[in-house]
Amino acid sequence: MRLPLRDYRQKWPIVVSQRIRPYLEAVEGLRGAFAQTSEAGIEEFNLDSFKGKGRDVLVKDLTEGGFDLLIAIGPGAAHFVSANFPSKDVRKLYTMVLSPEKVLASAEQACGIMLGIPAQTQFQLLSSVFPSARRVGILYDPLCNDRFVKQAAEYAADVGLCIVPLEVSSGKDIPVVLRQRWKDVDTLLLIPDRTVISESLVQYIIKEAILNRVAVIGYNRFFYKSGAALAFVLDYQEIGRQTGQIALSILSGEGCRMESPVFHAWLNRLVIRKLGITCTDSCVAPLEWGP
Repeated sequence: MRLPLRDYRQKWPIVVSQRIRPYLEAVEGLRGAFAQTSEAGIEEFNLDSFKGKGRDVLVKDLTEGGFDLLIAIGPGAAHFVSANFPSKDVRKLYTMVLSPEKVLASAEQACGIMLGIPAQTQFQLLSSVFPSARRVGILYDPLCNDRFVKQAAEYAADVGLCIVPLEVSSGKDIPVVLRQRWKDVDTLLLIPDRTVISESLVQYIIKEAILNRVAVIGYNRFFYKSGAALAFVLDYQEIGRQTGQIALSILSGEGCRMESPVFHAWLNRLVIRKLGITCTDSCVAPLEWGP
């Protein structure tokens, strides 16, 4: 059995799905969290650098390392670690994964940080910020998000909101569906959905929503900059630091489960005024007026 983290020097392996900015920012956040202890550091392994049999070599090296904990960033890394290290003797921490249950190779209890913000949290904030909101449209492809929308309807009802499902099967359906349903909604929630994900579509949707005096709720900085009245913004370095704190807790003997990411909820003052929306005056974290 290994000694507690503070009693020995160790580099902890971080497996990263690919070298893209969000994952690399999360790695930097992890480094910052581990810097709290002089004994601990991290060693980064990017899956992009291990092709074919190279993956087998990586598995062998990680296995022979005898590590207490493997940290996976992104869905590709999460699947790799779950599939190749099924033993419960190796503790695994997943982060920056939107749907862990879809990528993990086994039925293990997932530990770490989801990339998505729970629907219940989103609707609680929406109803508190925009008390006049009643009918929330969700634009989505049923093949991608049917389950989410059904769950959303239950959570929304708890805070007095009614969900209006706006089903589309391709980007071409969006203008027609919106034109027919603008009168049925006062708020439009855009969620991660591969059919409604392109930047040009998002900009079109937000422009049309403002023309129809409908407030749009988005899920990153781009939505805020494009005119969303409220945007849930993730800071990937913050998520990395959050992951690091969980890792340190695990190594000190504490348990672990999947957690929601830390996030900011940016209110767009200019758009809110333009739409004449009645909005709460007080901003309590994670709510804040956007830059």
